[in-house]
Amino acid sequence: MNSQKAVSVFGKLLMLASLAFIARQIMRHNVDFSILTSPSVITGLFLAALFFAASIVFAGVNYGWLITNVSGVSAPRGIVVRVYCTSNLYKYIPGTVLYLVGRNRIAFETNKVSHAQLAIATVAEGVFLLSATVLIIVFFVSEEAFSYIRQADIPVFVWLIIAGIALVAAVLILVFRRRLQPLVKKFTGSMGSFTLAAKLKRLCAGMVIIMPLAVSFLITLILLGQPVTPDRVPAVLGLYLLAWTVGFLTPGAGSGMGIREAVLLMFLGAYLNPAIVLSAAITHRLVCITGDVLAYGITRLTLRTTVAGSDATRA
Repeated sequence: MNSQKAVSVFGKLLMLASLAFIARQIMRHNVDFSILTSPSVITGLFLAALFFAASIVFAGVNYGWLITNVSGVSAPRGIVVRVYCTSNLYKYIPGTVLYLVGRNRIAFETNKVSHAQLAIATVAEGVFLLSATVLIIVFFVSEEAFSYIRQADIPVFVWLIIAGIALVAAVLILVFRRRLQPLVKKFTGSMGSFTLAAKLKRLCAGMVIIMPLAVSFLITLILLGQPVTPDRVPAVLGLYLLAWTVGFLTPGAGSGMGIREAVLLMFLGAYLNPAIVLSAAITHRLVCITGDVLAYGITRLTLRTTVAGSDATRA
């Protein structure tokens, strides 16, 4: 078994273990999803999904800006956003990176940007997004929130996940260091061409992209009946993003499936109603999927409208 396959298998095992843990917690806390039949709740969740969809569309716009920063070429925004939102749907396929590979279609459709430049733009996006997320976590997750984590009854299972991710990351760097060196050199060279203003703009864009994800979870949590006082809002947002980061960095688990929900329950279940936290975590997964589909639909509809308008103008 090669290293890449071993990492994929490891991620899938973590995902299955997390899903089994979640299923056990659902039975333990007798989680009730009947509130999801309420029209007002359904409407609120749809609006949360639409809010999240807008952030995905903006992420596509930001990716176009990154391409320009890296290559100096201004690729057609409509094509970039459409391909970005389309390939974004591939992230739900476990153990694959098709959502990243799918962006290469931009190179074929524009004939202006190389595959290497797209790869560097993708790495830059990940670096800025994770940097923005870490800054938000540090800012929101105060000493009070850390005390919640210390008080939480976090099982060995969760610490094994975190240790496993760190171990896999170390193995990947060791195994693929020769392949990574040229990309790292190209990336550092490209980043050197970024002005300080450009770096700050991309960092702020990362915050704008990631915050709707956490806010939509907060909305879901409240809609499902969990009171959240204003003083706890930053902790909820910060701890959600911490759980999202763990899921995002877990290899082989499509969109952190199961991992995010399990870690989130460990962090928030200590001081909020665990049954509502669990139902909100699962429901928010559906909100995110709906948002991703809405983002795809928005870009397709916008493209058709633009094409139809261009045809009418020529006529």
